[in-house]
Amino acid sequence: MAETTNHNSSAGGETPRRRRQRRVSGAGVALGVGKVLGTLLLIAITTGAILACFAAVYIKTVILPQTYVDARAFTMNLSSTIYYTDPDTGEEKELRTLHGEENRVLVDYDEIPEHLIAAVVSIEDERFWTHHGVDWKRTAGAFVNMFLGMKDTYGGSTLTQQLIKNMTDNDEVTVKRKILEIFRALEFERNYSKEEILEMYLNYIYLGESCYGVGTASYTYFGKPVSELSLAESASLISITNNPSAYDPYISERSKERNKERQELVLYKMCELGYITEEEKAAAAAEELVFVRGDGEKSTTAYTYYEDQLIRDVIADLQASQDWSEQVATQMVYSGGLKIYSCFNPKVQACVDEVYQNLENFNHDSSTGQQLQSAITVIDNETGNVVAVAGGVGEKSGSLLLNRALSQRQPGSAIKPLAVYAPALEYGLITPATVIDDSPYNNNGTNGAAWPVNSFGAYRGLTNVYTGLQNSVNTLAVKIMGDYITPQLSFDFLTQNLGFSTDHLVIRRESNGTVYSDIDIAPLALGGLTDGITTLEMAAAYASFPRGGVYIAPRTYTKVVADDGVTVLLDNEQESSIAMKDSTAWYINYMLRNAMINGTGTYARFDGMTMAGKTGTTSSRKDLYFAGYTPYYTAAVWSGYDQPERMSSSLQQQSAVIWNKVMSAIHQGLENASFPEPAAGLVQKTVCLDSGLLPTDACRHDARVGEDARLTTLTFVRGDEPTEFCDVHVDRTVCLDSPLLNASGEPTGMYHLAGEFCPEESKRVVSILDIAREGAAASVTVKDNEFTTGHLDALGAAAYCDVHTTAQSTEEPKETTPVEIDPYDPTTWPGVEDFDSVEDYNNFNPFDPSTWPNHGAQVTPTPTPSGGAEETPEVTPVPPAASPTVTPGEGTDEPFIPAGG
Repeated sequence: MAETTNHNSSAGGETPRRRRQRRVSGAGVALGVGKVLGTLLLIAITTGAILACFAAVYIKTVILPQTYVDARAFTMNLSSTIYYTDPDTGEEKELRTLHGEENRVLVDYDEIPEHLIAAVVSIEDERFWTHHGVDWKRTAGAFVNMFLGMKDTYGGSTLTQQLIKNMTDNDEVTVKRKILEIFRALEFERNYSKEEILEMYLNYIYLGESCYGVGTASYTYFGKPVSELSLAESASLISITNNPSAYDPYISERSKERNKERQELVLYKMCELGYITEEEKAAAAAEELVFVRGDGEKSTTAYTYYEDQLIRDVIADLQASQDWSEQVATQMVYSGGLKIYSCFNPKVQACVDEVYQNLENFNHDSSTGQQLQSAITVIDNETGNVVAVAGGVGEKSGSLLLNRALSQRQPGSAIKPLAVYAPALEYGLITPATVIDDSPYNNNGTNGAAWPVNSFGAYRGLTNVYTGLQNSVNTLAVKIMGDYITPQLSFDFLTQNLGFSTDHLVIRRESNGTVYSDIDIAPLALGGLTDGITTLEMAAAYASFPRGGVYIAPRTYTKVVADDGVTVLLDNEQESSIAMKDSTAWYINYMLRNAMINGTGTYARFDGMTMAGKTGTTSSRKDLYFAGYTPYYTAAVWSGYDQPERMSSSLQQQSAVIWNKVMSAIHQGLENASFPEPAAGLVQKTVCLDSGLLPTDACRHDARVGEDARLTTLTFVRGDEPTEFCDVHVDRTVCLDSPLLNASGEPTGMYHLAGEFCPEESKRVVSILDIAREGAAASVTVKDNEFTTGHLDALGAAAYCDVHTTAQSTEEPKETTPVEIDPYDPTTWPGVEDFDSVEDYNNFNPFDPSTWPNHGAQVTPTPTPSGGAEETPEVTPVPPAASPTVTPGEGTDEPFIPAGG
């Protein structure tokens, strides 16, 4: 006690402060905790309020606008109709009445047995009749499963939600999808009765064996209408929808056993929920299930390739605009009573069919026996409408078959005007006069070979763009892509200006460690794309040229109207844009017209119509293209084999020939017309073929050809014409007595440079090309290389004349006095030194002037002494003894006696 007292005393009053501190600390902690909890609660309430506000705004602005789902596709069983406009009268005419292509028979609610309805409700949504579209108990469980990463199933979805999910094809496993599904279900049940929802659901569900809906499945599995199904059969049928691959009784004995097990589970649930009695359950479970296929297969009508494409387009657009699944959109097209207004032109299609259904036009089987195939898309230039299509050759055997007009194949050089020349012209980087060296771009070919190679197997040297496109010179296209534009610019031009899909042109794809991309020189300059493009895309892009640079998105229909005849479900308004300047389009028209007259497209040409076009051939000749146009129509043609094989060289022009046959028929009776001219106007200029500039005197005496042969006249859009003079030709003096020879010893057409000893009369001033090739271009033979300064410089001293190598004699030639010859006076006969050769000397005859020396002269014979008339003396020539032969430089002492007197 004293110790304690002493302790307290020694503290001097500190102990009471400690006790007060403890009391205050306890209360303070409680108060502090209360404040913290209050603050956290306030924050939570505030945060919750804010989140609630955000949620409310999100639901209002994002979710609610998407809640409406149109279920007309499930409530109609009406045929849809395709119409076309008569090109002569403008009247709308019926093209085709569509009938359902799916294996689906729609049934009304009244036709469905009550025990079938009870079966589906029992096993799929036991509170269906009492909820308002959402089973909140099951939904909560589904959210827990989703947040725990468990597989999403129908466990949390009502029949209404399942129906909506399948109608919209929305399979995302996200919070947004679940929330949207909930609100859609609530909205859906406000618009449709329970009976209507069940009718839709049972007509929609997939039940294996290509069966959609219980109406079709009833015939497939039990060979009877759904209204005649027994309780046991209804429970068996509904069992399949849970997992057709597991419960389809036709798949295997095991799946048949599983179906029976599932059927008994369905019956158990029906009994548990009071839909059937124990006795009914037992009787149904004991009933033997007899599976038998019903009769009455559907007869199908083969739609045309055009109708196939139209149906696919409408289905895809309904999916996108109405947020329907593919199955719902498909059913709407066939059974929704739609009125579909097509762009079909029966006259144009008839011309296409006449060519494509005649197999004589495609009588070239492959080495493995494949039928040669082809496809074409024809577009009306004025409207952009797809007016005719063929997706294969011969008679079409079914509907919705492979449509090769929409298949991706390689375009080859047909892509050059679109991917190379048009963008380079558009950005002012080239004109038709621009000269580029036709020589290799690099040595990146196979095994380090020069690349690229040309189809004609040679390199021709300096070539202008006009000629390069005419002859489809690969090196020019590659060099424009690599040195003037870029692959990225070309790719953007195709996809942003000319409507090519990035689903077809590959940006980047990696497969088995290899990266593929079409954004590169070779694919875009030469047309060897990763996957290829379609005739539809090619035709639509080419049609921009005859329109003066306007691209119009192709379409097969103008609008789709609902069965009420008023509601427009799809208004396919024409979408157009300026793809390029009118000057760019005119240049392409100008050059591709020339290609069809003088170049690779001559096989496509026919008389009486302005036209332009371009061929395309892949290096292995597995794909042949021709894309071309007139002022009226554009068509793109592909030819090849379904399983790519190399085609015979005799088929090189197959697509051009088919284009000719189709387009010549289409244009029968149409007046010739011209392509539009650019607003800036046109001007003609004579330019040098080797520089693209205005010619100089040097251009006119090029060493290779005659005067003015290296000049040409081209047409330019005003303002693009050259104003500078040629800087490629330079003059050099050559010796005409000393031609340059090639490796085979044949003259090249060029001469050695004149040396100091060449006589003036042998010299001539010619012009050659002031260029020197390096790198890959120097590693191959280029046709004009002998006529370049670079070649002569490389020869060094060997470039000079090898004939006149010493000084010429300056002595004056001696004058010779003609020898006078008298046939009768041997003393006037010439000696051996007077002849050019000993042989001439030995052949001398004094009475034959043709044997006399060239410088000889005949004298007048001496008259006879008797006077009077002049007489010819009788002289008997003495033949030479032993016909002496004189060797040049040797003399003889014996007199010369002419042979033969």
